[in-house]
Amino acid sequence: MTLDTLIMLAGALVALLPFLGFPNSWDNVLLFIAGIFVIALGIIVRRRLGRSAEPGLRKTGGTTYMESQPRQPDASSASIAHGTKETVE
Repeated sequence: MTLDTLIMLAGALVALLPFLGFPNSWDNVLLFIAGIFVIALGIIVRRRLGRSAEPGLRKTGGTTYMESQPRQPDASSASIAHGTKETVE
């Protein structure tokens, strides 16, 4: 079973537990155990994401879109664009 499936099943158990007809003392104990289970799964998921992410992504908080900058024209293409062709000797 994947961690995603376990998290969804634990959530379903927590949501359905009050309606299953257990005595209050059992509900309290079972909700406590389910809460500890969800916390443990959260810690495991966070550790796996931290280990598998690239080092640069963790510092910035994710990838962001950055528009590329135009290339700086070199001297020969700038002179041709302005109509002043220089001769190189």
